[in-house]
Amino acid sequence: MRFLKLEILNLASLDRQEGEVIDFEHGALADSTIFSIVGPTGSGKSTLLDAICLALYNRAPRYPRKKGDRNQNIEIFGSPEEGESNRLAPTDSRNILTRGRKTGYSKLTFLANNGMVYRAEWHVRFQRVRYENAQTALYRISMKDGNQVEEAVDWNSLPDIIGLDYEQFLRTVLIAQGSFANFLNAKENERYELLEKLIGGDDTYTRISEKIDEHRRAAVDNLKEIRAKLSAYEQDDMSEEQLAELNARIAKLEESAAQNRKELDNIKTSLDWYTREDNICKEIKECGNNLELANKAVEALAGQKTRLALHDATLDAVGIYKNIKETEQNIVKLDTDIKSAEEQTNTIKANVDKENSILKKLRENHQTALYELEKQKPHINRARSIKAELKATVKGVGEKKAVVANCKQATTAAQKALDGNLEEISRAEDNVKRNEDTYKVLVSEVEDNTSKLVKSVASATEAYTAEAAKADGLNVVTLQKAKTAADATLSDINSAIKTLQDLNDKKMRLNQNVKELDALMKRNGEIDAEIGSINTEKLKKELDTLRHTHTLMTSNDWQAHRHSLHDGKPCPLCGATDHPYSDDAAFVPVISELAMLIQNKETELDRLTQTLTRLTKEQGSVGGSIKQIERTITSTEADVKRITGDWDILHDRHPEWIATSEALGKLLPVAEQSAKDTAKELDLYNALVKRIDSLRKAKEKAEKLLNEYKEKSDKKLKSAEQAKNTALTLLATAKGKTENLQAQLKEKKEALAAALADFNDANDNAARMMADMKAEVGDKDPDKYETELTERIKEANDNVTAKTDEITKLDNKLGVLSGKMEAGKKQLLLAEEKLRLRSDELDAWIADFNNMYEGRSITVADISLLYSATDNWEQIRHEMQLKNDALTKANALLEKVTQEHNEHLATKPSTSFDDLVKRKAELENQSDTELVEKKSRKQRYDYARQQMGKMHESKLLAERTAGEWTAITDAIGSDGRTLRKIAQCYTLSFLIAHANAEIRKFNSRYELVQVKHSLGIRVIDHDRADDIRDTTSLSGGETFIVSLGLALGLSALSSRNISFDNLFIDEGFGTLDPDTLATVIDSLAMLQSSQGKKVGVISHTDTMSERITTQIRIIKNGNSGSSHIEVYP
Repeated sequence: MRFLKLEILNLASLDRQEGEVIDFEHGALADSTIFSIVGPTGSGKSTLLDAICLALYNRAPRYPRKKGDRNQNIEIFGSPEEGESNRLAPTDSRNILTRGRKTGYSKLTFLANNGMVYRAEWHVRFQRVRYENAQTALYRISMKDGNQVEEAVDWNSLPDIIGLDYEQFLRTVLIAQGSFANFLNAKENERYELLEKLIGGDDTYTRISEKIDEHRRAAVDNLKEIRAKLSAYEQDDMSEEQLAELNARIAKLEESAAQNRKELDNIKTSLDWYTREDNICKEIKECGNNLELANKAVEALAGQKTRLALHDATLDAVGIYKNIKETEQNIVKLDTDIKSAEEQTNTIKANVDKENSILKKLRENHQTALYELEKQKPHINRARSIKAELKATVKGVGEKKAVVANCKQATTAAQKALDGNLEEISRAEDNVKRNEDTYKVLVSEVEDNTSKLVKSVASATEAYTAEAAKADGLNVVTLQKAKTAADATLSDINSAIKTLQDLNDKKMRLNQNVKELDALMKRNGEIDAEIGSINTEKLKKELDTLRHTHTLMTSNDWQAHRHSLHDGKPCPLCGATDHPYSDDAAFVPVISELAMLIQNKETELDRLTQTLTRLTKEQGSVGGSIKQIERTITSTEADVKRITGDWDILHDRHPEWIATSEALGKLLPVAEQSAKDTAKELDLYNALVKRIDSLRKAKEKAEKLLNEYKEKSDKKLKSAEQAKNTALTLLATAKGKTENLQAQLKEKKEALAAALADFNDANDNAARMMADMKAEVGDKDPDKYETELTERIKEANDNVTAKTDEITKLDNKLGVLSGKMEAGKKQLLLAEEKLRLRSDELDAWIADFNNMYEGRSITVADISLLYSATDNWEQIRHEMQLKNDALTKANALLEKVTQEHNEHLATKPSTSFDDLVKRKAELENQSDTELVEKKSRKQRYDYARQQMGKMHESKLLAERTAGEWTAITDAIGSDGRTLRKIAQCYTLSFLIAHANAEIRKFNSRYELVQVKHSLGIRVIDHDRADDIRDTTSLSGGETFIVSLGLALGLSALSSRNISFDNLFIDEGFGTLDPDTLATVIDSLAMLQSSQGKKVGVISHTDTMSERITTQIRIIKNGNSGSSHIEVYP
């Protein structure tokens, strides 16, 4: 980034009307590697740097807050001045607007690192009694077709374009007044914050620690969640007996549900037939209604059909009649136009006579005006001559009057100045005495307080040094590693014990499952043998034969046939002549015996069927149990393999461990004690660090109080001495003014008397001239009077010309009207002849029509009615077509629906609608809740067994992860303080390396060194046998050298990979001796070649002005409080 141009208007003391422009790319500033900004105190040097910051960030070092920001708890006392309704906080950047000016701005043009040129703008405006909000703008500047083009850009994108935020900019590009020694003299905690801001990560380490703690909480929560899920899954587990019973019940319920579903599907098909029957009947009825409506609609259009036929037959006659009507209307219009033209002609002739009479009078008025001008011409000329002489005389009177007023004002001011001088002398004498007394009291007070604070610093330093010595040789990283290792060992022992216990449990369960599987396989073979020994088919066939015989023998036909048999006669069926059962007495016992035999067979069949069903169910249950146990064995074997792998991992980590719970249990107390001991050592170290930190803070506080008091007391003494000297100077100055003021008063009074006499003479001469001019033209101005007479002549002449033009226009209008009347009369004769011919043509057409259609007769009146009719004939024709189409469609649809109904009746179900509905309700009321519950229970069991197997490994991993993240969190804490201290120690070492490289360019005597395990800084003084000095022991010049090196190091470290071609330093160089100052200036100038930077410095020293010849000079404009800028040379 490189600054190109800075434009300023009405900021602080820089109030030149046309504004100020500093061009960094042309002239002296473009050719120099270093330049100085010089000028008296208060002239506006720091205003240049404020203007740069305002344009880029709407903030400045002296005005750290912009509109809308909080006021830093600054309270404003006093009442607003008269007319002021809005008072700004002292830190508001709008305070920079020059007092009394309405508008101001700062505009900075710069080349960004992206290669584009931008102009950032900041504007402030004071409207009546209130400051408006500061306005910001940003423009991208480019060249297009040889012309400069400006494109508006979002001003808030400036930090991204520049690459720095406001705080980083102040450390990198613009080092403001008073900030040099901030880092050097900062407390250790303040250095933490400055270093974090330096690399743009105020909360980086806090976020890292919080993220690690977040991982720990997530790992612990994950472990808790896994354990909770395992507990939930264990509730859905069941024994093998419970599982077999559940499977059998599900099979029975599914079979029953399938039968019900099949019957319901059949019932639904039959009910759909009845629904379709109702719909078809409704369609037939609807089609009949539609056909009836279509017939009525066609009949209703009969009258319109007749009228449409008549309309089509008389189209030619209606056309002739229409032409006759149009001709009659044209005749009426022509007759009306002719009569109107005749009336207008008579009116215009009367107006022409009247206007000629008015014209004559206007010509007479014109002659009268000419005569009056000739008569007054001599008087006007004499008055004009007097007026010119009088104008010069009146101007002189006004000038002499102004001289009198100025003399009076000067005399009054001289008298006030003399009176004020006497009062000033009295006040100055009192002020001198008061300031001398104040100075003496302040000197005594400062000496006493300084002595007390020095003793306090010595005491705090001694306590801090003693406690800090106890931390030598201790290392937080080593202690933390020891604690982490002990915690990890303890966690591994607990995991190993749990793993071996789980492994033994799984092996015992696996053996038990193998035994249960053998027993089930044996029982399954026994069931197969029992089922094979049962044969129900033979028994069913015997029972069917017996039932058929019994039915035949007891039927009505067989009974009648039996009673018709007679002994000795052959049976028609079998041919036998012997009929032992023809008599009921012999037949009934046989039938009873047959019925008993059937009953016994049925009983036996039921017993065998129940036995077969029971064995089948048991076989299904045993088969399900076998499959379940086989899955359990497979899952358990996988668990054994997985747990064995977990143990192998732990044993690889600790090969000396014996694979028994007893042996590991003996190691547990030792590991627990080791974890406690390492945690205790780390806690003791942290407590010691806190005590050291507390004592360090106390020492720094005491040092700060001493330094602050020294700074404040020095300022107070300097201010008191300066106030005393100022009072003496003011007294001498006031006494020297008295004699000069008395002489000025006498001179002003004499000038006033002479001016009054001169004014009275000029005033009398002007009065005489006014009387002479009035005698010629009265109270009138001669020039205006002559103009008035000339305008009267012109007005009379214009009136004559206008009236002549009006009469000419009337004559022309008469000619036009006469022509129109002649043409209208000719058109009227032609129209009357056309009317006669068309009327004859219509009569002939009607006669032909009546002759052609016998029995029908029409007249001209009928044709008139057809002509006047408003019917939409095409719409009537279209409507008739639609009605006929609708009738045809209704007939076809009725025939189609009737045929569908006949086809549908052929497929009518055998069961009535009511019986179907009743049976459907019975089936739907049979609940399947039990089946759903049983299946859901089985699914929960299967899913639980699956998840329990999967989650065991996840549980071990979660336990290990939670332990590791907990150990890390214990090591670095959750607030980021410990991690921040470690990281910032490294950052400080980099900064010190940068700073030492810069310091060696100025003075090889001093070298910065970092206090071990802290952010403390000491200075090695190579000229004093490498004595290590505290920063508070440095003199003003030494502090400046070291601070400048740190500032340049901070700038280099802040900018990192971002290029900045400018560096501004606003700091006093007056604490340096001439040789050191020369070295510093040379080193700053070298930054152009080493870092590519052009340096601008602000200082008041004469040596600085002599050594740096390129200067931006801020020059005061007298005692007005305003300044302007000049670039030298």
